[in-house]
Amino acid sequence: MKLQVSYNCSNLAQALTIAEQTADYADILGVGSLLLFKEGVRAVKTFKATFPNKDIAVEARITEKADIAIKMMASEGARYITVLAGSYSTTITKAVAAAQESDTKIVLDLLDAQSLGQSALDAKTLGIHSLILYRHNHTSEFTELDAEWHSVRENTQLPIFIAGKIDETNIQHIIALKPHGIIIGTHIMKADNPAKAAQYFKSLM
Repeated sequence: MKLQVSYNCSNLAQALTIAEQTADYADILGVGSLLLFKEGVRAVKTFKATFPNKDIAVEARITEKADIAIKMMASEGARYITVLAGSYSTTITKAVAAAQESDTKIVLDLLDAQSLGQSALDAKTLGIHSLILYRHNHTSEFTELDAEWHSVRENTQLPIFIAGKIDETNIQHIIALKPHGIIIGTHIMKADNPAKAAQYFKSLM
């Protein structure tokens, strides 16, 4: 099970400082959407230059101009790039084609999927590498997450990552679902000791 840490803040220096503290425990380093909005592809380039042996995921949530955007980010070292599931199928197809030309992978972000099951079913045909399922219900109840997980898992054999307000109170339940990976951002980024937090989550996986 992989740990992806999402460095989702608007300050590149801050993101790099926390990344340097936590990279040893992360399998994938995520350039968050806020960081991408503020710094553009420079954030991707800087992360890859600083951590050349780590896979860099860009949480771009692309909805248009996919071929151009993919090539820009891939050229700076992105290994994984997200595209929103609610995008037109032609946009997703263009993203996958551009990724194949650039030796990178497309991750389908299910945040805006109209039907989780259908998006999961279509993903392999479209050439998607993996999926991200978000935990929308942030209370202690897991009924909604469990139902969404089964809806996605039953319709694809592709790797699935779970994201969304993951902390010590819910990590065990999420691990029990046996996703391919877990994405944690805020709870590591804002921890008093980010390295200790990242080490804790990774040790459970």
